[in-house]
Amino acid sequence: MKLKQLERFIDPIILERAEEYRKNGHILSIEETSPTVYYAQVQGSELYNVSIEFSKSDNVSFTDCECLYEDTPICKHIAAVLLEIREPTSNEVKAAPKTPKSKSAKLTDHLFKLGKDELIALLIHLSKEIEGVEQELSLKFVDADHNEGLRQYKKIIRDSIKKHSDRHGFVTYRNVFYAISGAEKIMEKAEEASEKGSHLRTVEICFCIMHEMGELMQTCDDSDGYVGAMIQDCLRLIHHTGSQLERIVAKDRSVIFQLLLKEALHPSLEGWNEWQLSLLESAIYLITSAAERKMWDQLLESMEKGDSSYSQYFSEQAAGLRYNVIQKLDGEALALNFLHDNLHIEAFRQWAIEAAMKSERFDQALQLAEQGEHQDAAKPGLVVKWKKLRYEIYELTGQVGLQIKLAEEFVIEGEYSYYARLKGLYGKDDWAAAYERILDRLDTTRRKNWNADYLYTRVLVEEKETKRLLDYVQKQESTVVEYYPHLVGEHAEEVFVIFHQFIMNQTARSSNRKEYQKVCEVIRHLIKAGGEAHAKEIIEQLGLAYPNRRALIDELQKIKLP
Repeated sequence: MKLKQLERFIDPIILERAEEYRKNGHILSIEETSPTVYYAQVQGSELYNVSIEFSKSDNVSFTDCECLYEDTPICKHIAAVLLEIREPTSNEVKAAPKTPKSKSAKLTDHLFKLGKDELIALLIHLSKEIEGVEQELSLKFVDADHNEGLRQYKKIIRDSIKKHSDRHGFVTYRNVFYAISGAEKIMEKAEEASEKGSHLRTVEICFCIMHEMGELMQTCDDSDGYVGAMIQDCLRLIHHTGSQLERIVAKDRSVIFQLLLKEALHPSLEGWNEWQLSLLESAIYLITSAAERKMWDQLLESMEKGDSSYSQYFSEQAAGLRYNVIQKLDGEALALNFLHDNLHIEAFRQWAIEAAMKSERFDQALQLAEQGEHQDAAKPGLVVKWKKLRYEIYELTGQVGLQIKLAEEFVIEGEYSYYARLKGLYGKDDWAAAYERILDRLDTTRRKNWNADYLYTRVLVEEKETKRLLDYVQKQESTVVEYYPHLVGEHAEEVFVIFHQFIMNQTARSSNRKEYQKVCEVIRHLIKAGGEAHAKEIIEQLGLAYPNRRALIDELQKIKLP
């Protein structure tokens, strides 16, 4: 995990709390005690020490916090420090004294004074005494250009997994992050090979990692997606390597091409269609002959026909890859023909419509969109997609009447973005009548359509339709908490009555402290709305009506009346 990937790997709730910690000054200090090693102090319910280490390629390789949080590997204290390292807020965080750097300098001086034999003896001693040192030293001296190097890489990945597995060989949810630490170190080697231009070795190392991660997927709880993300990182690097065709040595290009086809069928990828397709997509870059194209075509065809597990998704994505091959090797004209022969595929129809619009062939674009609506009549989501493209065509061709008709249809279904467009399409005089008709239709539709309900109330608020909004709230009393700020200015007494009804009904349905707290929160909103007298009366009524509900009485007494 790199700093730029925090949102991808860390639970959004943890990140949200971490950001609050950071903004509210809970990070008391951060200190880079040595290159890539950070020590921080974070004030939570107690003062917690946080340690974070990064690898050479900027991956988070180690984290530790003194708190007792165990639900996920990354707690809010660690997450806050990671966010701060990524985007320092120097005015909020007090930098700790940088004495460790001077200590590091002194250590370097001492090491320079040691002889060769003394250094060797020290390293051997440290490798035995300190966990991880031997692995780091082994990585340093692995000969990455030979198969023995791949075997050592595999061992390092497996050792890391084994270390964090239970006695049955299963890696639990909270340990997956640490179990892939070996794979992350080997990923650094793949990136180093890529930077050096060792393309074949880059791909071989990536497949070494993918094989082990594929096995791990079968014996771990990867709910946070760490293992899947590691495989995705490998696929991205492989794709990047394939795209460097001009820089790849001819003999390596052929080997990499063959390897990609072979690995697409590897058992560890079975059932993972998206990853198999990614390898075939990368292989497209490397096709340079008719023979290679035939091999690629035959493999893709055999994957589609040979196993019923390949879904419609796979077939449609495969067609997209074939289109890319035709485009690369046969030219745009044949690619366009292939496109029109496969208009039953959503992406192809969309490309065809957009291509026609771009070249101002609007009649053809409109025909394609309308055909799509007819073809996908049983798929409401796709019908809307083709209608929106049809709206764009009307807009580009200045057909205002047809725009209005379609935009109104979208509005009635709850599409807010088309409300503003529709308003702009009408003249000022015509809009008034259309506006009332649209509100009436929305009021009818909203009872069966959540999106229309949301749009209806949003329009009422924006257009200051307080009478309609009051009528809406009277029929749905629970919404008074949300809409009273827009109503209380003109309809205060009516709002207070709705509050009274809602609070009494909600209390009658409540039976525990948590529910009573919600009732009291509504009473506080009533006070905020200016209904102090009503709130006082309600509290007295509830006390008389439910004298034996001690939790309710307790919560009511906590309400502060002006």
